[in-house]
Amino acid sequence: MNGREQVNALRPALDRLGVRGEVGFVRRNSTEHRLTISVIIPGREATVELNLDARSAVVTERTYGIWSAMVYLHKMPGQHLANLRGNWAYMRIWRWLADGAVYLILFLSVSGIYLWAVLRAERRVGVALIAAGAASFFGLVYAIVR
Repeated sequence: MNGREQVNALRPALDRLGVRGEVGFVRRNSTEHRLTISVIIPGREATVELNLDARSAVVTERTYGIWSAMVYLHKMPGQHLANLRGNWAYMRIWRWLADGAVYLILFLSVSGIYLWAVLRAERRVGVALIAAGAASFFGLVYAIVR
């Protein structure tokens, strides 16, 4: 069992433990009959160690700052581990919002170029839209890289 099926099978156990969030990875140690599960909410990460033989669990939580949460949210919607990502409802909503922001930036930039190039009377508005699109794009790039 891999990816989404594995997360769906583990979700009831995580709910019983009171651990909510996006499952980042599931590491299986078959020799010791253990599972290590990383569950992330932006700004907080919980590591769940399941001992399958003893039917016990150890939950360890770490809290990070707001900047780490922002970096996670900006990197999350990417295509890496696409079959595993989006297994928490709030992350699916975030993916739609992030995609909508990208399409809005593209629309601002393209409409600004059109207004500047084709309609001479609208050049001032066109330059403003190009600047808004460029500022948004470079601001996102700066936030992701930093």
